[in-house]
Amino acid sequence: MKTVRLITCNDAMQAHILQGALENEGIGSVLHNENLSSLLNGYVNSIAGVDILVAEENYEAAMLILKSNQMIPEELKFCPECGSTDLRFGLCKKHRGRTFGAAVASIFGGIPPGKNHWEYVCKACGAAFDNPVDEHHQPKSPKEL
Repeated sequence: MKTVRLITCNDAMQAHILQGALENEGIGSVLHNENLSSLLNGYVNSIAGVDILVAEENYEAAMLILKSNQMIPEELKFCPECGSTDLRFGLCKKHRGRTFGAAVASIFGGIPPGKNHWEYVCKACGAAFDNPVDEHHQPKSPKEL
């Protein structure tokens, strides 16, 4: 049985959630790099990401499950409030002091700064949110409500 990489997750928790979703649908999977991800959490994802591997014959079904759970990063590019694709990714305005403290601690302590200091902001409506949505989960237009 040949295995193929389905997706690389940012951390082990996200990988376990996806693995559970796959197992609920009867698709077996294996996690690769889980320990390194826990050790280097917050550093470069290309080094510390957790790969989910599935059997080659289950790849298409597994991708459909990921799409239905909005877990494919390339498809998450819409504002959940207005549906615009004009998004900016930047520092949270309300946590700038904490972000500065985390950066200083990271430089002097050699620890990762963390991931909770960032947000998406829609340039069209000004909404701030953690994650964009895919095209199937955009808000309905006022006419449809």
